[in-house]
Amino acid sequence: MSEIFVTQTDDALLSANAAAVKRAVEAQRRKETIQSAVTALFGFGVVLALLALIALLPTSKEVAQIVTYQDSSLEEPPPLKLKELTRNAQPRPPGASSSMAKVIASNIVSPIFVPIPEVSNPEGLFGMEEAFGPGFGSSEGDGSGGGGTTFFGSHRKGRRVVFCVDFSGSMEQSTSGGTRISALKNELVDAIKKLSSNMSVSVVFFSTTGWTIETEGPDYFSNGWSGVGKAPPVLWYPANDRLKAEVIRQVQKMPVKGGTNWYPPLKMACTMTPQPDVIYLLSDGAPRDGTTVLSEMEEINPNGIPIDTIAFELPGTAAGQLRDIASDTGGKFVLIYKGKRFTGPSAERYTSSSYDEN
Repeated sequence: MSEIFVTQTDDALLSANAAAVKRAVEAQRRKETIQSAVTALFGFGVVLALLALIALLPTSKEVAQIVTYQDSSLEEPPPLKLKELTRNAQPRPPGASSSMAKVIASNIVSPIFVPIPEVSNPEGLFGMEEAFGPGFGSSEGDGSGGGGTTFFGSHRKGRRVVFCVDFSGSMEQSTSGGTRISALKNELVDAIKKLSSNMSVSVVFFSTTGWTIETEGPDYFSNGWSGVGKAPPVLWYPANDRLKAEVIRQVQKMPVKGGTNWYPPLKMACTMTPQPDVIYLLSDGAPRDGTTVLSEMEEINPNGIPIDTIAFELPGTAAGQLRDIASDTGGKFVLIYKGKRFTGPSAERYTSSSYDEN
């Protein structure tokens, strides 16, 4: 008969084993809980960092602040006397001559600019049905605030303009609707009246010599500059209402006399300080020095100021010389013939020497 052994369980040992297993399970759970918490905190931190980065990025473009200001109204000064003209003729900063002038300033440099197209007169025939009576003026502007002027239909931008105009004896000849000089004065007065207040203007009269409204009269022709020696100074006149009125008064009373030379007025205009933005040269007669002027243009006009030329009832070789002056300086050429205005190819056909006797 075989023997049967019975092993008795130690309750204390079992309890100890159970407690050890329980502690191991709880430790494992705590470890997993801590790992889960750490993982969650890390993920939350990553999300916060991404949100903070997004918040720091610019959501809108900064717009530069524009500051504007306007001059206070100026009390109307007393009427200007001719003796005061020289003292008042020096250029002033834009806006100083008019209470309506506005200045705009920016506190930063703008990264964007808007190009403004220059409006130029079309080439070809212009005003063929119009004589001097209606005039050749234009109401077009450049929109840039930089100023501009129109003279016999030739429009130019710029704040400083000088008119070199022929006051030789031939300007007394009759033309459509009156005399040449009356037509010239009407157009010149109209051009000066339309100058904006931020511009400056001057007029150089010429025949055999060149002179300005500062030249002593009444024999302006004899007291003008002949072209020998240093050119006399020519003053700028701010285009406010008072000075424009005075310049116009001098233009209207100026007499005509003498022959025709282009060197004196051009040299006087090109040596002005500050230099002009544009020069208008109008002549009705063949000059004695036309060939010399063309050959010495670089010396006369070293800074390359654009010279717009107007052949005034002047077809033929002299008109061709005026065309060449405009071409050499980047200017525009206009021909007025029998009271009508021609440009481009229509004007070119009148520059032939076959018109010299007409």
